[in-house]
Amino acid sequence: MRFLTILTIFFLFTVQNPTLLASSNNYSIDPEDRSGNWSIGFNYDVIQSPYIGEQNRTDVMPNFIYMGESFYLDTTELGWHIIDDEQWQLDIGTHYLLAGYNDHTFFSNTGDTRPEDDPLKGMERSGTFEGKIALTYKTDFGRWVIGINHDLRNTHGGGGVNSGWNYTWDIEHWQLRPWVEINWLSSEKSNYYFGVNEDEALDNRPPYYVSDSMNLGVGIAMVYNPWPEHFIAFNLGYTYFESNISDSPIIEENAIFTTSISYRYQFSELGSSQHDNFNFFSNNPNPWSMRLAYGCTSDTSLNEILRFNIDCEGDGTNLASLFLSRQISETFFTLPIEAWITSGIARRFESDYHDNFWEGVFAFKAIFRKFPWSDSVETRFGVAEGLSYAQTVPNIETERAEERDRRTSHLLNYLDFSLDVSVGDVLQNKDWRHCFAGWSIHHRSGIFASSNLYGNVYGGSNVNTLYLECEY
Repeated sequence: MRFLTILTIFFLFTVQNPTLLASSNNYSIDPEDRSGNWSIGFNYDVIQSPYIGEQNRTDVMPNFIYMGESFYLDTTELGWHIIDDEQWQLDIGTHYLLAGYNDHTFFSNTGDTRPEDDPLKGMERSGTFEGKIALTYKTDFGRWVIGINHDLRNTHGGGGVNSGWNYTWDIEHWQLRPWVEINWLSSEKSNYYFGVNEDEALDNRPPYYVSDSMNLGVGIAMVYNPWPEHFIAFNLGYTYFESNISDSPIIEENAIFTTSISYRYQFSELGSSQHDNFNFFSNNPNPWSMRLAYGCTSDTSLNEILRFNIDCEGDGTNLASLFLSRQISETFFTLPIEAWITSGIARRFESDYHDNFWEGVFAFKAIFRKFPWSDSVETRFGVAEGLSYAQTVPNIETERAEERDRRTSHLLNYLDFSLDVSVGDVLQNKDWRHCFAGWSIHHRSGIFASSNLYGNVYGGSNVNTLYLECEY
């Protein structure tokens, strides 16, 4: 049953992630969107850090968004609308709280090791999964929200309550959404992220206990929709901390600014009126596929593998995977490139290094099959981008991190490059026409230490796999 555990953790973790240093919501998404459409995109965040010795934190993140009638997914936030009518909305779900700092890296300095005299040297605070429930009261004067959250992994062992207001103005191609939010943090949560424990105290860093605390956030989201499928958003926020936080010896700011610029592309084809009562999960006319793969770990870089320097000269470990995918559009940016949503589980066979473990993947995949010879032998080329969460950090990633004095992360960016041909066309058997045999790269990386979400990891791993995938 361990694979169920990793699947549960992964899907709870699945673009704007809640953070102690900013608003706990992504206000660039229309709160009344129930279209059933998928969106993909990215956002670039600049967050002023309150911690002593740190500069601005920057983040680059892929975004995956689904806004259904009951179920919603916003990359690091997942939930269900239990009640949703004209006046009341009750949501239950989970999110990943991106917060804290670590001993091995400056967030603002691409993963460099902290010097010995750094004020935070020897201390480490991690993000965590939090469960939440939120009640919204809808009025002509805006949406009034109160929510409760609590740590699911006992990282900080506490929780909090947030209450807020936001209002949406629609002005032609624009949406303006001002918001105000008050957050109460329990003593466990406050002390974990802003306090100094007795065993961490130094001459210039005395022990400091933070009881329950509050912070106030205000901001505005501006969303521009120049064309039906394209959304460009800008978020600006300001957060003010209570004095028992700002008086901490590891805090040098009593207030911080946060900014975010994002772009997303919405696949609205399936949710259009031509599909009556469309539901992506229960009433979907598009095909789906299943893929089985097996492969070997390679020590060769992704760049070299894409230049066909393919080998298994890694650490002797292997991977087997099962993926399920569903098409969301036949075109992407009006090009003859199909868009698919894919999710899968992989089993890592780690030889004698440590126990075998599970890995979960969620990604968007683009597939091109309009090659000149595809009428004779159908050929597909695919590229996937998404998230990978490993139950244990793979051995090859640990070895590379130790060589470079870098840290590792269970969650990393996921890439997949694939090339395959129709088995039926090759064997001239119509029954196998929609089954494809091919090769792919299973790639995990920290995007060159550019993301706090991935722990500022520099490096990753590659697995060359052979697979069979059938479309239904």
